[in-house]
Amino acid sequence: MTVHPRTKELDTVGFGWDELDALGSAMGGVFTAAAFGGTLLILRNERRQRIQGDKDREAERLDNERRQARLVYATLTEPPEDRRWAEPSAGEVFVRVFNHSDAPIWDVKVPIPDREYAPVLIECVGPGDSEIGGVYDMPDDWYLRHVGPGCPSLPDWMPIDVFFVDNSGRRWRRSGRAEPVRLLDGEDLRPPTPDTDTDTDTDTDTDR
Repeated sequence: MTVHPRTKELDTVGFGWDELDALGSAMGGVFTAAAFGGTLLILRNERRQRIQGDKDREAERLDNERRQARLVYATLTEPPEDRRWAEPSAGEVFVRVFNHSDAPIWDVKVPIPDREYAPVLIECVGPGDSEIGGVYDMPDDWYLRHVGPGCPSLPDWMPIDVFFVDNSGRRWRRSGRAEPVRLLDGEDLRPPTPDTDTDTDTDTDTDR
């Protein structure tokens, strides 16, 4: 009986052709799975990078939008020059709107506590400029209630809200030196509540 040398060699190591075929198929499956897993990992990393890139671009866009708004703020201030001759009154409250940007801001509104729905209105504040507005009929104890005893005074810490339109037509609200907030179309100062309207009507009828 003749034994083929190759067959004899395979028999010696304990593998036949069937076992080798099965082993080859198994190894092929392993390599295929590994290649598929590697492809999925690459795709997942690419997707993560795209998402992060989109977030970075959106953050950069928002940062660019806020660039001018970050240079606008409002504070309490002293009366304007043309009012300093008058006798000081505790019922007068003045605010100054600063625009440290290189472009004008428009349609400026500064709501003062107790007068949120009748804000100080300033049409425009030029680049690198400031404007003063005030209310002349506030309660005499306004400073005492909102600022503290021994007032009128001008605390830098008191956050004053300012609403304005930047030079690109975007509307913003900024409270003190906090991060400015972009307002959607139609958003602005809240209108008076029905209770406020009712109280106003009642006061008017009483005066009559």
